Amino acid sequence: MQGPTKNTSPKQGAPLSRNRKIIFSVLLILIPVFLLSLIEMSLRVANYGKDLSLFVKSKNYPGYYEINFDVNYRYFTKLIETSPTDDIFLIEKPDTCYRVFVFGGSTTRGFPYQAGTSFPRILYYRLQDAFPNKRIEVVNLSASAINSYTYIDMIDEVLDAKPDLILVYGGHNEYYGAMGVGSIERGGNFRWMKKLNLKLNHFKIYQFLKSSIVKIQQKMMTDSSNRSETLMSRIVKDKSIGYGSKLYQRGVEQFQLNMTELVKKSVSHNVPIVLSELVCNVHDLAPLQSIKTDEYPAAIDVFHQAQVLESEGKLEEAGALYDQAKDLDVIRFRAPEAMNEIIRELSAKYQLPMVPMKKEFENVSPHQLIGEELILEHLHPNIEGYFLMADAFFKTLKKNQLIGDWVEEGLKPAEAYRRNWGFTELDSLIADITIKSLKGGWPFHPEDEPNVFLKNYQTKGVVDSMAFHYLISPVRHIEDEHIKLAVYYAGIGQNEMAFQEYLSLIKLHPYIADLYYDASKYLIAQKKYQQAFDLIQSAPLMPHDYFYYYMNGTLKLSLGKSEKGIKDLEYALQIVTPEDNPIKVLIPLYVAYRDRMDTVNKDRIVAMIKKYQPDFKLPEDGLKPGVERIKISITEIYDRALLFIKRNENDKALDLLLKTDKVTENALIKKLIGMIYFQQKNYAGAFYFCSKSFELNPNDHDNLNNYFILLLMKKDMKRAAEILQLLPSLKIAPDKIERFERLYNKRENEIKTENPN
Repeated sequence: MQGPTKNTSPKQGAPLSRNRKIIFSVLLILIPVFLLSLIEMSLRVANYGKDLSLFVKSKNYPGYYEINFDVNYRYFTKLIETSPTDDIFLIEKPDTCYRVFVFGGSTTRGFPYQAGTSFPRILYYRLQDAFPNKRIEVVNLSASAINSYTYIDMIDEVLDAKPDLILVYGGHNEYYGAMGVGSIERGGNFRWMKKLNLKLNHFKIYQFLKSSIVKIQQKMMTDSSNRSETLMSRIVKDKSIGYGSKLYQRGVEQFQLNMTELVKKSVSHNVPIVLSELVCNVHDLAPLQSIKTDEYPAAIDVFHQAQVLESEGKLEEAGALYDQAKDLDVIRFRAPEAMNEIIRELSAKYQLPMVPMKKEFENVSPHQLIGEELILEHLHPNIEGYFLMADAFFKTLKKNQLIGDWVEEGLKPAEAYRRNWGFTELDSLIADITIKSLKGGWPFHPEDEPNVFLKNYQTKGVVDSMAFHYLISPVRHIEDEHIKLAVYYAGIGQNEMAFQEYLSLIKLHPYIADLYYDASKYLIAQKKYQQAFDLIQSAPLMPHDYFYYYMNGTLKLSLGKSEKGIKDLEYALQIVTPEDNPIKVLIPLYVAYRDRMDTVNKDRIVAMIKKYQPDFKLPEDGLKPGVERIKISITEIYDRALLFIKRNENDKALDLLLKTDKVTENALIKKLIGMIYFQQKNYAGAFYFCSKSFELNPNDHDNLNNYFILLLMKKDMKRAAEILQLLPSLKIAPDKIERFERLYNKRENEIKTENPN
């Protein structure tokens, strides 16, 4: 009898030991983490995505940080049309430096003007004048359509940058700005989601996922976007947000929580922070959309009641109703008064200085009701409003004795800055067209009504045409427009107007030294030597190279300071290189020594001049030792183009030169255009401009060489032979004539070889 067989198969469903459970659990966590880390590292190695650091080392200014141009990709996924300023600050902060960071949105950015007319930039100049022994740095962190989530996202990096002061003007974008409760760029429905989103943005894998999702969404959706729509209309998701509604309350709550977090962090790091009240147009902008409910009246009805009270002289009651009408407006581009209450409460609770901006604007408004006298549309100030904002901040800092000991003596009045600011007709017209285009669409007009303002716009005059074409250009460079206009003004003898165009650029880019030189030439043309000298000395990052001492020396000579001028010019002569054209330095030195009857030094300089250019004709006796005889417009453009070429920015040089060529016929300009085209292998373009340059000035040896080579390339041997015949009359050295002949003979033989018959 056979006994039962033993089952030798392994036991099924045997429980895991406790240690094995732990190991498997850890592996389940570690494997995805490892895979994600591997993907993240691979994306970083492949340099995928963007570096979203707030500050990066400046490419143009060694030793400085600048605001990362890509930083706004943190906040925008669907729309990325806002950009930061190009402000810079020292990596190594000296003891004499007082560093200010400014948070805010489009108003703080200076919209619709350039950043050179923003209140932080105006404030920078006023503070630097008030504290000449300190280095003042004002770094404007603002951008259009950002809000308080941006501030708390940036604050840790700002605190690491050793700030001495933080200024805040913001609160209008809590509903429709990036991560606003009614924005298309919502970033999540809850505060913790938005903050997590901001943290994850720094990971490449998260950038990849977001980018992929957006691309899929774009493919699935039909393109119903209207190119005439403004950023203001496209960023809005929930267009109507009723007063007291859940979305309304969430907007107020997010501002309160974010601003509280911002203030607490600043206070905990012992960094003073100054908040400002918000202002907007309540008097001359009727509510954009009104909804009457059981709890609240229609905004437009309240607005009309305010108008009645104003007409009766009951201005205080009218003001309260204008504010209420603004708060009841369900289109929330203007911050409700609840935001100002939060600003006041935080300032009181943490004993912070507060800018009474609302009172400052009311004090200079008719009937103390803020309207179109200072506000362009719903909330952006006009030029007078921006200077008023800067003055309000300035007075608050002074009142609270921030920065240091304030001395009344020597302080310029606020009006002095407004009178002498670089704000031109071009700046004004660009802003005017921008605002009219903005008001041509939603919410100022019905949503289904297309914005045809730009389409129907008719330009009037040179400046208006330039402003309009700048705004409709796909790639905008305001610098080119100001320079082109300066050339135009100089061409018709309006050198002061040309100077103002450059002064506007200096306010926009205070660290670009070349702008000071270019601007000074227009002052020199007006014989305003002291103003030109002071302007050059005011440049915060002026390299002390040969050109600096050359300009200082020639200006001092023009101001009658002969000994000091000669000293600067002699030093310039020591450090100038052959590539920098020493003749430029030698000529004013020659004139200065000649007029001082210093024969020994005059002969020394003459010998040096002859060494560099044997056939150079010395200036006539009547020439003064200054620089007023420089051909301002062409010299300036030519030198600026050469600087672009040295920086390998040939496209910028070519754009500048071509615009200049439309305005004036000049051999130097055409020669340089031809050289750039030649380098780009655009031989047809090179030939055209080199030939035109030769017609205008056949004695330019460099251009003659280029033109001759291009003739040989075109196999135009007849014209090349004619040039050979001209060479002796053009005073070409015999050895150079021989070179031209060798090139001609070589090319002629090549052509015969190619065509033996």
